[in-house]
Amino acid sequence: MKSISKDARGFVEGVVTHLKKSGKAREVAPHVQSLLYKMTAAAKAEATARVESAVKLTPPETQNIARVLSRIAGHEVSIVAAVNPALLGGLRITMGDWVVDTSVRNELNQMAHLVTAS
Repeated sequence: MKSISKDARGFVEGVVTHLKKSGKAREVAPHVQSLLYKMTAAAKAEATARVESAVKLTPPETQNIARVLSRIAGHEVSIVAAVNPALLGGLRITMGDWVVDTSVRNELNQMAHLVTAS
């Protein structure tokens, strides 16, 4: 697998630290890392990212997300933040056709799919 940049690795480590505190790191961290590798050239060209969260993000959280996405994309990225209580927790970040969905709702849907697929 291709190596990720220092900034992307910092983003993943930040997410993992948060997930460790919530007890979800083992299940979610590999998924987050995999999604970062899949960022397309079209997504990297985007100037705006939509960030959905279950609760309103604080200005420092929004700034940190914008900073990390800007480093990954290689140019300044602005954030359009939206509250989506249906996510239950976590984030859903969309830049072009690149989507990182670490929401609790997505995780529950994936678990349900695995259970019913067996």
